[in-house]
Formats: sequence, C-alpha cells, structure tokens
Amino acid sequence: MTRRLALLVLIAIIACRTGRPSGAPVAPLTATSPEDALQQLRERRANFHGMKSLMRVRATRNGQTQSFRAQLTVHDARRMELIAYTPVGTAALTMKANGDQITSVPPVPLDSFAFLRAAGLFPAEVGMLLLGLPPRDGLQLEAAPAGLVSASAEGITVTFDPPSFPAKRVVVTRGNDRVEIEHLEVVSE
Repeated sequence: MTRRLALLVLIAIIACRTGRPSGAPVAPLTATSPEDALQQLRERRANFHGMKSLMRVRATRNGQTQSFRAQLTVHDARRMELIAYTPVGTAALTMKANGDQITSVPPVPLDSFAFLRAAGLFPAEVGMLLLGLPPRDGLQLEAAPAGLVSASAEGITVTFDPPSFPAKRVVVTRGNDRVEIEHLEVVSE
C-alpha cells in the first residue's frame, strides 16, 4: 500500500511539473559593434519563425507584487500565448493574443495586459521585444554587440541586463508598474 501511494504521489508531482519548452537552441549574435547587432537583430526579426521561453516573472502593479513561472510562445508578429503557472506547475492563466485581440482563461480585466498594448505595438510584438528582438522600427533602441541594452517609446521602457540575444533578464517599466523577467530557457520553434 505504501509503495502504491508513493508511486501515485510521484506521478502527481511529475504531472504538475512546469514543462520545458521544446525546440532548437537560439544562436547568440556574432556582432562586433552595436550597429552590427541591430542589423543582425533586424534580420532575425525579418526571418522570425517563432520562439518560446520558460521564465520567472515578478510583476508589480498598483503596489502589489506577484511572482510566478510562465511560458511565453511568440508565433509571429501578430500571435502569441502566455501561460502563467501555479507554484505546483499547473496552468493558472492562459492568455492569447492575435493582432490586438487578447483573450484569457480564466477571464481577467483587459487592463491587466495594458503593458502589452503600450507604444502602439501588437501584444506579440511586445513578446518579441521581451525575447530580445526589436519588434519593428519606431522604438528608441540602444544596443551592444551582444544584443539590446534598452528600448523605449510612449512611456514604456524595457531594459536588458546583461545585453544579450536571446534576452536573459528583462525589466519593463511603465509609470509605477514594473515587470521583471528572467528567461530560464529560450528555444526557437
């Protein structure tokens, strides 16, 4: 009986574990200057075929902070999906964006995703930026040979520490709201 119970507990733990994203590793940039890095990033954006990231997120909004693990999947410049996980690894929230349309299960107020609509970008373009790709021209960008240092437009600032592609740590600020992201694993689709 004890073995059977231990086996059931082990199966339950494995079933609740946050899944790692599947795909090929993303090659870092080979740039020798910030200008070369921006050129390489624009080429990768033009040939973008999707990326996934398993990440740790810490979001502060209206003085309240939440921390969770999540998986971001950006299919293209118009479509993305974000799954936020509970501490035991089950899906707490699934948000999907197609163009400027955002849906979530369970439903949450749309202003919860306000930072995804910032700077006139589609939410999936913001997803690309979180991965370290400039979504399109029009953002104020600063780069280093390894990747983006910062991006800003219309009240939103995104900083990358260290500058790298794919991104490792990203901080998004808009007013008093702040989202800190640590990419644990990034793969291409």
